[in-house]
Amino acid sequence: MTKSRSEKIVLKSKRLFLREVSLKDIDFLAKLHRDRLVMQHIGPLRTRKQVIDRITHIIEAYRNNPDLGIWMCCLTANDQPIGWACLKDLDGSKQIEIGYRLASEFWGHGYATEISKGLLQFGFQLHELDEIVGVTRLDNEASKRVLEKCGLTYQHLAIYYNTEVLYYKITSRQWQDLQCNAEIN
Repeated sequence: MTKSRSEKIVLKSKRLFLREVSLKDIDFLAKLHRDRLVMQHIGPLRTRKQVIDRITHIIEAYRNNPDLGIWMCCLTANDQPIGWACLKDLDGSKQIEIGYRLASEFWGHGYATEISKGLLQFGFQLHELDEIVGVTRLDNEASKRVLEKCGLTYQHLAIYYNTEVLYYKITSRQWQDLQCNAEIN
């Protein structure tokens, strides 16, 4: 898949980039949301119509808040979509959540951690957020590891998206301290 000039690139990392979602992503996203492995920690499988409705909502949200949202996560080497990542409101609250959903064939390559670290920098440096949170289901060990590798720390159990989740958080100051420590070491 080749990027068109009209697609807005939001973020680039060493191996990945985030771009705005478009209607041409329907087939990939419909397949992603029908994959039982991907959805096992998220919720029920989604129909093609549900995915189309969600894509339409995501595209509309870019107009209302161009700095935050859900974006397609693609490989830099060949523009192939591998999933999506987000920096958006947490379940309609004023809190800003980091999240990701990758196709199962791309698990285990460090992509979720790589793009999440990029999103933290994006949120804290470009948008001067005070804190960023993350949530994951209790049994999602891989997602817990990603959040912790990125510096988010477990706070408490919470209810978001109509389910009990582990609630993680990192403040701008904590993130800056991590960056300073990484430079020293």
